[in-house]
Amino acid sequence: FFSPHSHFLVCGVWQELFYPPHSNMSVFTTSRAIRVASAGVVQRSSTAISSSRRVSLSSVASSALRFHCRAVSSVVQNGSGSIRFQSSATATAEAPGCPHAAAASKSKQLSTQADIDVATAVGCPVHSTKPGGPSSNDHPELVEVPSLPFVGSLVRSYSNIPPLDKPYTFWPEMRKKYGDFYSMGMPGLGNPDDSKNTVYIVQDPKEMMKVLRSEGSLPSGMAQSSWAIAKWERDAGFEIVSHDDGGFLGQGENWKRIRTFMQTDLLHPTAARGYADGIIEAAELASKGAPASSKDMNAFFERCAFDMFSTVMFGHNMECADPNTSTDLEDLEFVRAAKIGLGTSGAVSRSLRDAIFVKTFGIETEQFRKMKENLDLAWKIGSDKIERFLERREKRELSEREKKSYLFRAMERYEQGSSGVSLQEAKEMSWGGIFAAVDTTSGKMGWNVLHAALNPGVQERLYKEISTATSSNGGRLTPEILDRSKTPFLHAFVRESHRLTPVVPIATRKRVASDNLTIHGVTLPRGSAVACDGFSLGQDPSYVDEPRSFRPERWLDDAVASRKGTPKELIDHPFFKGPFSQGARNCPGSRVALNEVTVILSQLLLDYRISAPGVSSLDDVAYAQHTVLEPRMPSLHFEPRA
Repeated sequence: FFSPHSHFLVCGVWQELFYPPHSNMSVFTTSRAIRVASAGVVQRSSTAISSSRRVSLSSVASSALRFHCRAVSSVVQNGSGSIRFQSSATATAEAPGCPHAAAASKSKQLSTQADIDVATAVGCPVHSTKPGGPSSNDHPELVEVPSLPFVGSLVRSYSNIPPLDKPYTFWPEMRKKYGDFYSMGMPGLGNPDDSKNTVYIVQDPKEMMKVLRSEGSLPSGMAQSSWAIAKWERDAGFEIVSHDDGGFLGQGENWKRIRTFMQTDLLHPTAARGYADGIIEAAELASKGAPASSKDMNAFFERCAFDMFSTVMFGHNMECADPNTSTDLEDLEFVRAAKIGLGTSGAVSRSLRDAIFVKTFGIETEQFRKMKENLDLAWKIGSDKIERFLERREKRELSEREKKSYLFRAMERYEQGSSGVSLQEAKEMSWGGIFAAVDTTSGKMGWNVLHAALNPGVQERLYKEISTATSSNGGRLTPEILDRSKTPFLHAFVRESHRLTPVVPIATRKRVASDNLTIHGVTLPRGSAVACDGFSLGQDPSYVDEPRSFRPERWLDDAVASRKGTPKELIDHPFFKGPFSQGARNCPGSRVALNEVTVILSQLLLDYRISAPGVSSLDDVAYAQHTVLEPRMPSLHFEPRA
């Protein structure tokens, strides 16, 4: 059933049989299924058409050619009465037409200008954009990458996109092939109301700002595309998603009410800075355990992230990161379950197979069950921990540090009665903060430490700055380390890590909320999904000198000032500074997360010289897509400083 071509044929027929777009569905149903199945441009024989449908093979062929680009494939009758799919190379003479003119011309697939001219003259009902260079008003042309229902552009034999398993290669290659403004079908990123999941990709953040401004006070967000998490929360009875407008994962007044409550005491710089002392203490203890964790640094950073955010949420360090310190096994189990549960949810939300079985038929796949079991466990452990905190608060047993925690302040705001949230909603949002922090922040920690290990000269320069900044405090970190004015190279280092290895290459993704919004001179329909590629410009030597080199100094004030008034200043746009999205739906814990990354990097460099034996460059390091892109950390060597 899930062989590439039989899958599309069966799904195409199934979709049309149950949701026919035309009253004369006999011809259209079969031809559309053939159109989808033939998109691989491979020969496929012995695909019989049921006689009960009473569709002649000639009408099927003509209908398929009429509704699709005729040069992609042709359907011809063979001697046995079945049909076979013929590649465009042999079909062109019989059915000349548009071989995906716009996309093909961009990717140099058409051999001559004459081929392009013919394809454009014939016209294509799917890909109508004309090939060519910049238009007269200097806007890049919109190029439409071939896409199919359900799967969008993910069938590479059809769309000819680069491999998707290496995002750091994929996005620059897409820009190279299709330019600075293109559309493609991308389930999970594209418009869920569009059968092809279309998303418009832009490189210019100024154009993306138009989309943000169109959304008003109820914007869209990336979290809305995570249908797997949404389904689990609904099935588990979460109150935050029980509202008619989708609640926290929706786009209505309930989202705004819950979001406002959650970000208070978290997102403002002063509020985030208030948790720094606890984060620093957690980092000091975690650093002691780094050498013992040198062969499994991914797990080490997951435990670091949990410990550090626990000091924010509860005002208490769970002490999981240092393997030489005794800790509650329940906390370690929470870290493991949160990592697996959240990471698997991303894979489920991106999976066509899971979408068909789970969303359409209600049949749980093995991957969905894995996600569910781990989320169930993380919820039980985390919610029990919250309940114990509230019981101790009721008994007035909390320490002064715990009374400064986010959870204590959240309960104070709830009891004042002005927040508009219920007690259960407050608990669920607090749990979500701990849960998400484990997986997302740890990836960014890993990349920063890895860059330090691979660039010893840069590492020493950074160490000297941090050492000087802490000299007045006996060599210990203080919250002032977070001031850019005190540690400019440290902040430039984190910024350069994001340029070269962002944990989320897409800077932001939004939906058009007006009827006449134009992007690069093209009017997009209301509801269209638009995403800003936050990675590719930073890899372009036209904008960044020696883009494969790790050079934090390019983000120091004098370097930024030198780019003012030049095309290169585009890379200094706020959209490209961090992985936390933009606008009113950016990550509510973004400031705390960035503080945690800055602190653990600083503490490790104060304590050790770090190297990666056997790894000569970033190209030697594999990475994986979980909730975010994270390195598969090599073994590191930690040499204690005096």
